[in-house]
Amino acid sequence: MSSFTSRFLSIFALTALLLYGSCSKREERLIPGNIAPPDYTIPNSLKVNFINKLYIGLLGREPENAEFEVAKDMLDASNFSKASRGSLIDIVLDNSIFYDREYEIMRSDLLNSTDTLQINDMIGTFQFLLSSPAYEEQWPVIQVELDKLILLKNAPSDLKNGSISIKKMQEIGCNNFFFDNINMGSTNFVIATFQHLLLRNPTAFETEEGVKLVEGFSGTLFLNTGNSKSNYFSIFFNSSDYCEGQVKLLFTRFLFRLPKSEEAVYFTNLYKTEFDYKQLIKEILITDEYANIN
Repeated sequence: MSSFTSRFLSIFALTALLLYGSCSKREERLIPGNIAPPDYTIPNSLKVNFINKLYIGLLGREPENAEFEVAKDMLDASNFSKASRGSLIDIVLDNSIFYDREYEIMRSDLLNSTDTLQINDMIGTFQFLLSSPAYEEQWPVIQVELDKLILLKNAPSDLKNGSISIKKMQEIGCNNFFFDNINMGSTNFVIATFQHLLLRNPTAFETEEGVKLVEGFSGTLFLNTGNSKSNYFSIFFNSSDYCEGQVKLLFTRFLFRLPKSEEAVYFTNLYKTEFDYKQLIKEILITDEYANIN
């Protein structure tokens, strides 16, 4: 073999070895089944949907452009953290329209959307009856009914200025001429309060005892005794059953489901501590489920 041929084969063998070695090293760097690090960046669409859903759910409208930009910047700054969501929820809950929205929901649910004009007309009717000697014997009863309607009429403004709570507004919504006429009779009255505010029917015992209270007789409801319609409201709206009913209603409204047993216990106890309706809403809306984070 010539020296040229020998030299060529040596170079070829060395080149092949280097190429093979190079390929082998590349293959060794490829790890089968390797998984890329998780991406914790929140998609922009989730933030946009959260902002719109929040405003529509609490205020009944979409955010204005300026409101949206503030909300978006707030969520972007901390990558959609629970803290930033909570701060945004506080801002929306502080909007006075929130109270208008809650009143409208109550009015629709409890009073078949009885409007201000109808309330004013009935107030005028009762005021006329109080000026007529023909109804003098009925004046005390008429005055009581008139006072209840005035409370109902003033409920939206009283909510905004803090004179009454959401709980008190609901009581006012059940304690007036229109609710009584929609649910005529003591039995229907008791059933209606349970269905609308506890999201369940009363038991036979609860119905019987509730009727006694509403009609002015001694009765026991939720382990508390009374003998008047006023006692019925006091017992009803300060009970754990009422608190649990509100939790169920808010879960249904915002999460489109009933709370699980452990959720019902936690949120019921939370609400009953101070009857802070806004805080109850915030605790539900701050969850990853409401934010649609898997």
